[in-house]
Amino acid sequence: MVKQAKKGFTIIELIMTIVIAGIAVYSIIAIFLNVATRNVDLEAVSMAAHLANSKLEEVSSKSYANIVSEAPFSFGGDFSDFSGQVVVNFVSFEALDQVVGIDAGYKKIAVYVSSGLLPASIEVITLVTDISNE
Repeated sequence: MVKQAKKGFTIIELIMTIVIAGIAVYSIIAIFLNVATRNVDLEAVSMAAHLANSKLEEVSSKSYANIVSEAPFSFGGDFSDFSGQVVVNFVSFEALDQVVGIDAGYKKIAVYVSSGLLPASIEVITLVTDISNE
């Protein structure tokens, strides 16, 4: 009597296949979840940049003497998710990145806009000078 070879998989082989497939699927899902959480809402970034530029234009259009820091504020209406702050510092011509305590004829205006939709605040900076001072 000749024994016939059994065809098919053993239970161990099936369990190993299921475990390996499960690990592979878990890895792929973890990658997609990681990418999804890091994805920034581009519309929110664009809107924050627009709001920051608009506020910067509004502030820098004032006369030199009237350009001052503003307390944190909230944008209204459709932009109620966004908040902002204007920070004005005196700087000198020699060191535009360093704040000085006296008016040297230059003001650095920084506008910060933040939202819960953004991972960090958007910052827009410009420099204005007192032309009448020269």
